Amino acid sequence: MVSDLVVALVLNISREIPKVVVESEEATKTEEENNKKAEKVIHALLVSLFGDVKFGENGKLVISVDGNVAHLDNKQSGNVESENEGLKERVRVAFQRIQNAVKPISLSVS
Repeated sequence: MVSDLVVALVLNISREIPKVVVESEEATKTEEENNKKAEKVIHALLVSLFGDVKFGENGKLVISVDGNVAHLDNKQSGNVESENEGLKERVRVAFQRIQNAVKPISLSVS
C-alpha cells in the first residue's frame, strides 16, 4: 500500500516537471531581439533627454543640442566625440546611466 503510493507519487512528479530545453538558435534569436529592444529604449531615452538624436554613419548616434553636435558610439564602448566638452560629458554620463538601467548586468566574458 505504501509502495503503491510512492510509485504513484513518483510518476506524477515526473509528469508535472516542466522540461526546460533551450536550443542555441532560439537563445541567439532571443538575445538579438533583446539587443534590438535595448537599442530602441536607449534611443528613446536619449531623445527625451537631448531632443535631436539621429542615426549616423557606422551605427553612431548623432546628438545635436543648441548647434553643438556629439557622436555617440552606442554599439561597443559608448565613446563620445564632440568639440564641446560640456556636451561630451553630459552625453557620456547619460549614456552610462541609461545603459546601466537597460542592461544592468553584463553577461559577456572578458
